[in-house]
Parts: sequence; C-alpha cells; structure tokens
Amino acid sequence: MAIQTVQFAQAVLDRNESILFVALGGLDVEALHRQPGPDSNPIGWLMWHLTRVQDNHLSAMEGTEHVWMSGRWYERFGRSEDASDRGRGHTSDQVREFRSPGVDVQLAYYKAVRARTDAFLETVSAEDLDRQVPNVAGDGTVPMRVRLEMTVVDNIQHSGQIAYLRGLLEGKGWFAS
Repeated sequence: MAIQTVQFAQAVLDRNESILFVALGGLDVEALHRQPGPDSNPIGWLMWHLTRVQDNHLSAMEGTEHVWMSGRWYERFGRSEDASDRGRGHTSDQVREFRSPGVDVQLAYYKAVRARTDAFLETVSAEDLDRQVPNVAGDGTVPMRVRLEMTVVDNIQHSGQIAYLRGLLEGKGWFAS
C-alpha cells in the first residue's frame, strides 16, 4: 500500500507539474507581479509559496533542513535568511511587496525541491506513512501521510490558481488544450 500511495502522489505531482510549467511558460517578471485586485496573490508569489510549502512539508517529513536554506535560495529571491518565510500568514502588503526573480529562478528552485521530494518518497515505507511528524501549525504531530496529502493538495490548489490567473490576465488561448 505504501508504494501505491507514494506512486499515486508522485503521479499526481507529475501531472500537476506539467500544467504548472505550461502556465508559467513565457511569462516575464511584470506578469509575475500583476494582481487582478489589491488583495490578490500574483502568479510569482503563488509559485514561490507553492514551492516553499512543498519544501516545508518535505523538511518536516524527512527531518532535514529546507532546500530554501541549504541551497541559499533566499539569496536568489532577495529574501531574508528565514526558514519560516513561506507566505503563510502574509498580509496583503507583504504579498504586494514580494518581488519574483523571474520564471527561470522560480522553476530552478521548484525543480530542486521536487527532486528532493521524489528522492525522499522513493525511500518511504508503509510504516513511514504512519510515523508521526510535526504538524504544519506547529501544534503537535500528525501521521506522515497527512503531510503528504497536504503537499499534493496544496500543489494542485496553487497550480490551479496560477493557471486561472494567467487566463484571467491574458485572456483565452494561452493554454493549448
């Protein structure tokens, strides 16, 4: 069952990733910062947040440092050296102030996190899925399977938001069906 669960999670992340990469394709930095409304999350912030969240879940499941920290990705994003900086609880002003370094850096960070996620998932056993790991809220523990579910759901949710925003900002026809 663990292998099926992990394979399913990886397959969903793969399919989601292909849609995500198309949605980001060809966008310039200006497009990454555009907000449809003053309290809306722009594409660049959403992509950064999606990757930071996956990195955070991976770190909790694996018990290791965030790729954000070990790879010094915060420098390429012009952010502070802070593992907790992942967008959770950001105000509208903080979202507006976020500056994306560009699609190439966004995707490089995402690919680094995803490679580590895949390498980790290849080691997961049925027992591991029941192992207690820190809860995302920091208030106790949950079975690893819950953090894995959260990783998949969060990726799908934010990728859908990115694709929707691209269509909203650019109109019909950006995505070849």
